[in-house]
Amino acid sequence: MVKEQSTRAMILELLKKNQSLSVSGISNFLNITEMAIRKHLIKLESEKLITSRTVRQPMGRPVIYYSLTAAGENAFPKSYDLLTMEFLRDMEETIGIEAIDQLFEKREERLRQKYRRRIFIEDPISEKVKALVKVQSDNGYMSEFHQEDNDKLSFSQYNCPIAAIADKYDKPCECELNLFKSVLGTEKVKRVECIAKGGAACKYVVQK
Repeated sequence: MVKEQSTRAMILELLKKNQSLSVSGISNFLNITEMAIRKHLIKLESEKLITSRTVRQPMGRPVIYYSLTAAGENAFPKSYDLLTMEFLRDMEETIGIEAIDQLFEKREERLRQKYRRRIFIEDPISEKVKALVKVQSDNGYMSEFHQEDNDKLSFSQYNCPIAAIADKYDKPCECELNLFKSVLGTEKVKRVECIAKGGAACKYVVQK
């Protein structure tokens, strides 16, 4: 298990450093068989940490190149959360919690305008939810669509880029729920699980 985890970590680190590599390229760096590399890549791709693209060659077979997704990038330590939290604490102490609330409300409005260019209000609710899941996945939330039954559907987000902030402040989660209700065109959206509150995912249920 330790060896498998370290190999996964080394593959992710290589892709971080080199932007894009083929199976043979990764094998050359790690001195591991291509078959073993492919097994790790299949697992990493299923976890949405990497993505692949096929590049045609002047001669011979096309070559598949692998690179990190947004979620894969988020697997690396960053100091953004710490820095952001320091700014927010300073704002709260100097001009009050209301200023922080206004920041997240402005962010919600900005995202609403952005999302409405990809989520069309006239579409059936299931199509709108699928479009929202795609947008959220593109933004690094590792979203997944679920068909619960004939009356409701749901989607889960397995990564929260602002989890540290949402753990301290309630406003980000409130704004996210309001954003989803707005772009889906329904008030029948309920959050049933939250990463910031200790959940394994941020899960939302939508009544048809």
